[in-house]
Formats: sequence, C-alpha cells, structure tokens
Amino acid sequence: MKKLLLTLLLATSISIVFAQSKGDFRVQLGGDFGFDTELFGLNLGGEYFFTDQISAAPNFTFYFPDYGSLNTLNVDARYYFTQEILQWYGMLGFTNNWVTIEATGDDFTSSNAGANIGAGGVLKFADQLAFNPELKYQIQDGGQAVFRLALVYFFN
Repeated sequence: MKKLLLTLLLATSISIVFAQSKGDFRVQLGGDFGFDTELFGLNLGGEYFFTDQISAAPNFTFYFPDYGSLNTLNVDARYYFTQEILQWYGMLGFTNNWVTIEATGDDFTSSNAGANIGAGGVLKFADQLAFNPELKYQIQDGGQAVFRLALVYFFN
C-alpha cells in the first residue's frame, strides 16, 4: 500500500502545471504556529486573483489554547514574483485577533487589530494541488511571527 501511495504521489508531482491567471480561485487548509503565543491553530482560507500577479487571500485561524478561545482573521494582499512550479510572493494585510479567557465563571474578551507583512511560496506538486509555506509578522499588541504550512487546491 505504501509503494502504491508513493508511486501515485510521484506520478502526480511530475504532472504538467500551469501559471495562475486573472480570475483564478484557490482554497487552503493548513496549520499556523504563533511563535510568541506558542499555540498551534487550524487555518482555512481562499485566494482570488485580480491580475496574474496580484491576489486577495482572506483566511481564518482557530487556535487551541488551554483556557478559552483565540481566533484570528487575516485579509492579505499578495504580489507574486514568479509563476512557475514554485511561486514566490510577498504579502501585506490586515489582521484581527479575538481572545476569550474563561476563568472561575467569568469570561474576559478582547479584540486586537493590526497589520501583516511577510512572504511565502506555493509549490505545485500536481495540476490542482500545492503546498503553501508562509512566514509573516503580525504587527499588533507587541507583535508575533506566525508560520503557516497549508495544502492548496486550485479551482482553475
């Protein structure tokens, strides 16, 4: 079974891939790790291309703290420098965190807005699948670096 899976993975990674173009749409599912909070989160997002090089990439992360909840909304603009199998981009965007801490029957809720700046890449391994590593810095309330690794599905 492992050999079959490896053979299928190798066959799909050799497939012909195409560059993104205006009107393309992608969805992603992955994990985020916040270096300051040391929390792991589940990230869901999308991406829409306005031109061949410029896209909007909104995404939402559900973190898993010990007490309460922490969620983050990001709305990022990406500029792609390359359009080959490995597509490098720079990004700038908006972020907002919602924190709820539950302690002794009382809930404390807070919301912080800020900005994102970072870079990432989209490494295609099949016609409609890619890995998306990204490193960004969230400029808000002391700041935090966040690393994301996601699986991307192309709807083009």
